[in-house]
This record gives sequence, C-alpha cells and structure tokens, in this order.
Amino acid sequence: MDNIKEMKKWIVLILIAVISYWGINNLSFLFSIFKKIFNVLSPFILGGVLAFILNIPMTKIENGIKKKFENKKNKSIIRIVSITLSLLILVFIIGIIAFLLIPELIENIQLLIKNIPIFIQHIEDWVINLLDKYPDVQMKLEETLRKNTDVNDIMLKLLNYLLNGSIGFISTLISSIITLFTAIVFAIYMLSQKEYLLRGTKKVIYACFDKKKANKLMEMGILANDVFSKFISGQCVEAAILGSIFFVVLSIFRFPYALIISIFTTITALIPIFGAMIAMIIGAILIAIINPIQAVIFIIVFQVIQQIEGNFIYPRIVGKSVGLSPMWTLLAITVGGSLFGIVGMLIGLPLASILYAIIKVNVNNRLKEKKIEI
Repeated sequence: MDNIKEMKKWIVLILIAVISYWGINNLSFLFSIFKKIFNVLSPFILGGVLAFILNIPMTKIENGIKKKFENKKNKSIIRIVSITLSLLILVFIIGIIAFLLIPELIENIQLLIKNIPIFIQHIEDWVINLLDKYPDVQMKLEETLRKNTDVNDIMLKLLNYLLNGSIGFISTLISSIITLFTAIVFAIYMLSQKEYLLRGTKKVIYACFDKKKANKLMEMGILANDVFSKFISGQCVEAAILGSIFFVVLSIFRFPYALIISIFTTITALIPIFGAMIAMIIGAILIAIINPIQAVIFIIVFQVIQQIEGNFIYPRIVGKSVGLSPMWTLLAITVGGSLFGIVGMLIGLPLASILYAIIKVNVNNRLKEKKIEI
C-alpha cells in the first residue's frame, strides 16, 4: 500500500515536471491561449467586478429598507429596488461628471485648437534655430528628404492610415459597447442571485475539502470580501479628496484645464498612489501647448501634492479602511507595483491586509494556547 502511494507521488511529480518544462518552452503559445480566453471572458470578468462594486451600496440600501419596513415578506422586490437604486447612483455619478466635464471639455478643445498653430510655430522656430547652429545636420536632412520624399506616396499612406484608424476606432467602440452591456446584464444577474451563488460555492468547498479546511477557506473568503469592500470604499473617498485638492490648487494658481485635469486625476487616482502620474503627464502636455513655463510649474505643484497625498492622506484613509498602518500600506503598494505593475498596485494592499489579518489571528491563537500575554 505504501509503495502504491509512493509511486503515485512520483508519477504526480514527474507529470508536474514535464508540464512545467513544456510550459517554459512554449510560453508564447500559452500566452496567446490565455489572451484568447481572457478576451472571451472579459465581459463576465468586468461584470463580476461591477457586481462586487455595486454590492457595496446595494447591501446598505437593502439593509436600510429591511430595517425601515419590518414586514419584509417579498425579498425579491426589495432586491430589485436595491439593485435599481445602486445602478441609479452609479448613473447619477457618471452624469454629474459628464455634466461638469462636457461643457468644460468643449471650451478647452476650442482653446486647444486655437493654440495648436502657435505651439507648432514655436516648435518650427526652435527647429530652425537648432538647424542654423548645426548646418551639417540640416544638409543631411535636406538630402534625405530629397531622396525619399514622394508626395503621392505620403498622401496615400496618410489616407490609408486615417481609413484604417477610423475603421479600427468604430469596431473597438462597438465591441466596447457590447462588452459593457453584457457586463451590466451579468452583474445584475449576479446581484439578484448572490445568495444562490454563495450557497453553490459553499457546497463545492465543503464537498472538495474536509470540514476543518473548508471552515478556514470560508473564513478567508469572508475576510477577503470585507477587506476588498473597505478598500474600494476607501479608494473612492481618497480619489475624491485628491481631485478636490487639485481643483482648488489649480484654480487658485489659475492653471488652464483645471476642471478636466482634476476630474481625470480623480479617475486615475483609483490606481493606488502612482495612478495620478498619468494625469500629470497629460495635464503637463495640455498646459505646455498654451504655456511651457506654466507646464513646468504645474509638474512641480503636482509632485508636491502627490507627495503629500501618497505619504499622509492615502495611508491614513485607505490603509485605515483595510486595517493596515501607513508603513505597511506604502510597503504593500510599492512591492505589489514592483512585482506586477498596475495590477499589483491595485490588489497589493488588500492582499497584504488579508495576509496581515490571517497572521494576526494565528499569532494571537498560538499565544493564547501557550498562555502568553504580550
């Protein structure tokens, strides 16, 4: 009997070794398969994420309705009302952002179009001055242009580029709309049947594992849900605070595109600590078209606010919401970002919080067993 068990272990180890060796030598093939699977499942993954986010306000609304109306006979009606109100809250937030952003965006696009020729003229003047200082470069550039310039060929390539770009944009837009619609429908189904899904998951866990391990997995699942819910809430609050600070500061110093940059910063700030850097780059480019010196000042101001936010506001708001101190919050985000990029930044903090909670519980239990008080 022992020999059979030993043989099974060796067979499993050999299979793992063979599969690992094959996987290492066929990484590009595996990556293409995973990419195709992800593309197929992306509406449902997005729907799951959307359901998880909407579940936060939906649960609060549902509990509020149940407390207010003691005779809660029809749970399905309460659930439908809660889902509808949660979706309306999301639509309302998007509508407010659009209401504030669209008029400002139209005005700033007009200003941008007006200033682009001036910006191009500045670049031309700078290039001319540069070529005057280096005549050899100018001669080589003129010679290259004479040899390779074909106006008809350039126009044909430009038209092809514009045509392909337009077709690509339209197909991407249609695909995105279909994906979003599918994700919303899937999210609504998940929210309406969340108890059924949780019960099914629980059955699978207890069927596949012994009771002790299953109980541990259930505890970890409840903990993970609690931590991720608090993380999302804290992240949204922190992003709103950061966007408000930027709007006030940019408005005081009379920077152009203050509202657009502030809203864009609020959205990108959902990527922990480092996400706002995207807004800084785009904001600096927009301001540079009007005033390059002001763009440099904007980068300095942005960095100052970013440092204050990253070192003081973020660790206290988001770190506190997931139960981590500012020091561990910064460490979790930095390590997560270094290992897995943006995805690591997003999930590093809640994962670290879950790990911290599990270690804390185990340590306290062991100390209690040893009857040691610290």
